[in-house]
Amino acid sequence: MKNYKYPHILIASLAQCLFFLFPMSGNTGFLWILVYLCPIPIMYIGIRYDWKHSALTAIISSLFVYYADYKLAIFNGLVFCIPSIYLCYLLMLNKLNPKTEERSWFPISLLITNILKLGMSLLILLIIYIGPGFEEYISRLSLFYSSAFEVRPDLEQIINLSTMELIAYTLPVLFILFFILIFIMNIWLSLKLTKANGHLRRPHPNFHNINLPNAYIYYLLISLAGSFIGFGIIKVLCITFSFGLLLCYSINGLSILHYVTIGMNLRPLILVIVYTLIIIFIPFIVPLTILGILDYNNQMRYKINFNRR
Repeated sequence: MKNYKYPHILIASLAQCLFFLFPMSGNTGFLWILVYLCPIPIMYIGIRYDWKHSALTAIISSLFVYYADYKLAIFNGLVFCIPSIYLCYLLMLNKLNPKTEERSWFPISLLITNILKLGMSLLILLIIYIGPGFEEYISRLSLFYSSAFEVRPDLEQIINLSTMELIAYTLPVLFILFFILIFIMNIWLSLKLTKANGHLRRPHPNFHNINLPNAYIYYLLISLAGSFIGFGIIKVLCITFSFGLLLCYSINGLSILHYVTIGMNLRPLILVIVYTLIIIFIPFIVPLTILGILDYNNQMRYKINFNRR
C-alpha cells in the first residue's frame, strides 16, 4: 500500500494557507467564511496521523503565510496553528488500563475547558502586547482600526472610531466567543471527516457527555463580580472570561438536552427545532445557559432523565 502521508500534509498545508490568506487579502463575500475553517487541515492531519504531523503541517503552512506577510504568519501561528496542534495532542491522548485492557481517552469536557483557557491565554498576551494600560490599549486599537481601513475600506462604514471605548470591551468578548465556537466546530468537522474515510483512531466523543468541572461555577461568580466592580484592563478580562464561561455553560445546557432526549422517537426533530430556534433567535440560548449553570454539580441531567422514566 502506498504511503500518502506527506502528500496529505502538503495538501493540508496549502489548504490552511488558502483558508487564512484569502479573507486576509481583502476579499469579501461568502468565501470570507473560509477563515473559520483554518484549523480543519491541521486538525485532520493530527487526528488521522498524530500531533507531530499536524505540527509539520502547521510549520509548512506558516512558511507559506510568512512569504506573504510575517505579521500575518505570527497571527496565524498563535491563533490557529498552535491551538490546533495542542488540541490534536489532547484529543488523541489516551491511557491503557492493564487490568481491563480498556483504553480511556481524553474527555471532551476537558477539551472544551482547554479551548477556553487557550483563548483567554492568547487574549491576555494580545492585550499585554497592545498595551497593559487601558488608555494605551484604546489608543493602540484606534491605530489598528485606522490601518485596517486601508486594507478593508468596507469596515469603515461599520466601525466608528468615536465608539472605541465600547469596542475595547466588546472586541475581546467577540474574540473569545468566536475562538471557542470555531475550534469546537472544527474539532467536530475533523472528527467527522476522519470517521467518514475510515481513519478515526479513537472512539467518536459523545456530545451528551459534556459537563464542566464543579469549580467553574465559582470562577463564573468571581468573574461576574469583577465585571461590575473592576476597572480598566481587569474589567475587560473579567467581562470576557464571564462571556466565555457562559458560552461553555450554554454548550453544557445543549449537552443536557442531548442526554435527556436519548431514546425518544422525536429526538432528531426536537434537536433540529432547538438548533433552528437558536440560529434564528439567538436569545433562545439563554434558557439553555441557565440549564447548564443549574447543572454545576453535573447531576441535573441524571435527575431529569430519572424523573422522565
